[in-house]
Amino acid sequence: MIEFLRQLVMLTIYRPAQAATLLAGQNMPRETSWSILALAIILNTLTYFLSTALFPVPTEIAMPLLTSPTLVCLILGSVVVMFVFAFFWVGRALGGKAAFDNILLMMAWLQYMRLIVQLIALVLMVFLPGLAQIFVMATGLYGAWIVVNFMNVAHQFNSLGKSLMMLILTLIGMTVGLTIFLSFIGVTALGIS
Repeated sequence: MIEFLRQLVMLTIYRPAQAATLLAGQNMPRETSWSILALAIILNTLTYFLSTALFPVPTEIAMPLLTSPTLVCLILGSVVVMFVFAFFWVGRALGGKAAFDNILLMMAWLQYMRLIVQLIALVLMVFLPGLAQIFVMATGLYGAWIVVNFMNVAHQFNSLGKSLMMLILTLIGMTVGLTIFLSFIGVTALGIS
């Protein structure tokens, strides 16, 4: 199992399309994929609070919603789940053929890759803070490339351009949707604009 995970990490970094194909071939039960995703979200939340404990955010710029582990876990989980559904439906609207379970497992796996990035960035912050910021920005951009490859395989587009368009449409839709949702629940009233 450890060797399989190590291989999957390496494939995700160096050959994301092959990693996506490997994940799609797992035929994981949906309940298991949801559990894998839930654990990833919890671990990412714990890592976030470990980083804020080691490197506290000044109170004048800290957002009130991001000081509660439960709220952070809920927000992160909600955003990831919305991306799962958005990638599925936007891809389908563009003629994609992805199975929902494949999108779910791929997004769950990407949360573990995100966890690895957070842990590496945390170590870099201790020893090389300037390099940590560059690392986070670079991995964020490269992460988008991995997502494009994953969605290309999942939806069988056979076109990275179409997958990139799907990603852009999904991000626009999510941004508009979240903005409307947050305005309805009165986030600006809480001091977050």
